Amino acid sequence: MFNKELIWKEIEQCGLKKEIKIDELMKYHTSWKIGGIADFFCIPTDEEGLKKIIFFASKHELPIYIIGNGSNIWVPDEGLRGLVVKLSGTLDKIEYSGKMIKAGAGILLPALVRKTVEKGLSGLEFAAHIPGTLGGAIFNNASFGNKSIADIVRKIVVFDYNDNTIEIDIDQSIFFYRGLDLGIEKYIIVATYLEMVEDSKDKIISRIKNFYNQRKMNQPTDSLTAGCIFKNTEKQPAGFLIEKSGAKGLSIGDAQVSEKHANFIINRGKATSKDILLLIEEVEKKVEKTFGIMLEKEIDIIGLSNDQ
Repeated sequence: MFNKELIWKEIEQCGLKKEIKIDELMKYHTSWKIGGIADFFCIPTDEEGLKKIIFFASKHELPIYIIGNGSNIWVPDEGLRGLVVKLSGTLDKIEYSGKMIKAGAGILLPALVRKTVEKGLSGLEFAAHIPGTLGGAIFNNASFGNKSIADIVRKIVVFDYNDNTIEIDIDQSIFFYRGLDLGIEKYIIVATYLEMVEDSKDKIISRIKNFYNQRKMNQPTDSLTAGCIFKNTEKQPAGFLIEKSGAKGLSIGDAQVSEKHANFIINRGKATSKDILLLIEEVEKKVEKTFGIMLEKEIDIIGLSNDQ
């Protein structure tokens, strides 16, 4: 385990005090509004700044947690031992070349959609109300209905922790349900090339409204959530299994399985990370007992195994 005070002194000596904060409360960086204090936290200014931060953390053997906008992660009440690097709010530039765009991984999906609509470019309508970053959407192969980010990705730019920036041409076979396999053990997505389709703004906006109405009708959009908790199974959607197991509406503390969509857990205001984790485990037990199926989590559980 590293010495926190010594690491902070090293941060000061390396001139990184402006980039890296100490003792940052993670509840301000998660959509559930949960999570304790991270030892160190930063939002890099640009790609070179990101490389500098990663080099420093690796040199000092600091655990590194890369997050986008914190929209699908669980963080423990005890916080995180190490460095959290948040990409939302940075790496957000867009370059246009006809129907092809290159977008930074830190751009928020709603912002990216707004900018592409202005250019009359279609393909991201389904993502207009997903509160995450482009990098997170690619890493998790985000989708809604029968549309997915994999449909339009043509090239991914990654940083591989060895100071190498690599551009990878995309074969659609690298994408799978809620993920992708680039054949690299450790990497950070820094940008991607997306192939869009030209269309009228009115038609694009109309499709965005349709996707939004579907989402609002079926999901608890007005509550604090982290999106879907579990991946769908091959036979049935996770929400169906949870509801039929009797877990819909179940609550622990201020965490509750949504009455609107059983694959969402909402924070009614004062839920702790422990409340949510216990509720997730209870849902898993009920579904396994009822159907003999062990659900696979869709959200990222980070920091749980740390020696805290």
